[in-house]
Amino acid sequence: MKGIRQQWARLRARFLRAEGEPRTSVKVTAQQELPRQLLGVAELARPAGVLALMVLLVLLSAMLVIYSAYEYRNLFNQHQVLSSQGDELQVEWGQLLLEESAWSANNRVETLAEKKLQMMIPEPQGIEIVRNEPR
Repeated sequence: MKGIRQQWARLRARFLRAEGEPRTSVKVTAQQELPRQLLGVAELARPAGVLALMVLLVLLSAMLVIYSAYEYRNLFNQHQVLSSQGDELQVEWGQLLLEESAWSANNRVETLAEKKLQMMIPEPQGIEIVRNEPR
């Protein structure tokens, strides 16, 4: 606390000393002081250009974020459509497998062979087993 008071006293003394000092004897007109106070067009052009460029880059970035969100939504919708189509195709594939197994059932094939082709199951004496033996 003592250190802060000492620093405060030093700053106060400097301030009072600076106010008490007489001004220089050279008269300064308002026109001579003006260049020190105001910045010229050349000095303001570069920061203004940098500011304009940054604003444009921020706007470009915002537009790109909006575009990427739009593309994401479109791609997500396409994904959902394709996913539902895939599910429908999977169901259809299952139905086709069931239909194939129904059409190729042994009893159905036997029935069709007997009715349409007049085929019959041979008697056990008429069955001959052929083996493939090397000669």
